[in-house]
Amino acid sequence: MKNINFSKIGFNNSQDVLKKIKRDRDILKKALIKQQKSELNDSIMNLYTSGYQIKDWLKVEGYDGVEEYINFNIELKVCADLCNGAKHKILRTFRSKEDPVKNIYSSEITIDNSSYTSDSMMRIDSDTFYIEFESGKKYEILYFANRIVELWTKFI
Repeated sequence: MKNINFSKIGFNNSQDVLKKIKRDRDILKKALIKQQKSELNDSIMNLYTSGYQIKDWLKVEGYDGVEEYINFNIELKVCADLCNGAKHKILRTFRSKEDPVKNIYSSEITIDNSSYTSDSMMRIDSDTFYIEFESGKKYEILYFANRIVELWTKFI
């Protein structure tokens, strides 16, 4: 069987895939600002797909401890679960067993008495996406995207 060469579309190594993950994050940020639903949906799916599939590139390049690193970081385990769930439509086996993802949903940003930080120029009445866990804990999607970028940047 012949290998497919992805360099013709700009992907030579895991660093190129990491750059794609960063672009996916930046596209997500812009989609949040513009509040364009289809762009948001696409950018979220692209982010967690690339954010998990980079592991295969790293393994081929000889990086050690890739699976262990994923299993040590909740955000990467969630990324794996979301990617596999999207790939198979239904996820039956979770990596994030301690506190599995319950839902991803869109909701208006709300501010309470605790402090709120955002990494974009979103209006307060904007919608964003949240990843909700069985425990009730939530990650705002841009926070999650930034963590995926940070974790893979640190690993590589």
